Amino acid sequence: MTLKDGRARNRLRVSIGCRIRHFRCVLLSISEYRAVALVLALLLQAPAAAAAQPGAEPGSGPGGQAQLGSPTEGEVSEHAQVEGFRSARWGMTDAQVKEAIRKDFNIPPEKVGSEETLSEKTTVLSVNVPDLMAGAGIARVSYILGYATKKLIQVNIVWGTPVDPQVKQDRIVAAANQLRQLFLEAGYPPDKVTTNTRLPDGTILVFQGQDDQKHTTLLRLAQTPSTAKKEKAEKDDASIALSLSYMRDSRNPDIYRLKKGQF
Repeated sequence: MTLKDGRARNRLRVSIGCRIRHFRCVLLSISEYRAVALVLALLLQAPAAAAAQPGAEPGSGPGGQAQLGSPTEGEVSEHAQVEGFRSARWGMTDAQVKEAIRKDFNIPPEKVGSEETLSEKTTVLSVNVPDLMAGAGIARVSYILGYATKKLIQVNIVWGTPVDPQVKQDRIVAAANQLRQLFLEAGYPPDKVTTNTRLPDGTILVFQGQDDQKHTTLLRLAQTPSTAKKEKAEKDDASIALSLSYMRDSRNPDIYRLKKGQF
């Protein structure tokens, strides 16, 4: 490679780093470029919604204005109501959630995984669902029952290589775009919506919204670039995960907490 070619490549790398909103302008390694390329694909496909500042409250931006552009006529015809996921509704018991799983996915109760989280002491009922979204591979759907009430308080859905190692990364990014657009048109109050925000841990907050009852929908995209130094490495260990959470009460969840004054 000539000196001239090397300078041209460096200019290209700097240009790519500068064009990504909320990312510092730095020279990118090959593995970092691959990670940023997917994020760039996501951000460039954003609808008329500006990226909110990291750490901002839902919908808060410069001057506290909502981050969504004005919806077109007929785009929002109803108000969003986050009541659970499909047949599973907030406040359902263990048996009722398992029956909802049977109804939605034809998975019998004895095939539903169950475990208790050690720190929060909640119960998690989990199933793997193929093709929950076309092309996105296997999804892991987890229903969380509260510590005190033993009733449904949250539903988490995860797609990506942690669940399905064979899934293509561009399919997960496409799923993120499709879900974001669906939620933008679902009728969430504009001042309670945030889209395409980079969080301090490096993940992308693709969408966050609250309905009028303060039930929360949260969609996040996380990627770890490959550690392989060669482009033709035998094993690509890059990972990507898209997580969707529906939460009954994100500010005061029904989880175990140590009491004040105990320590």
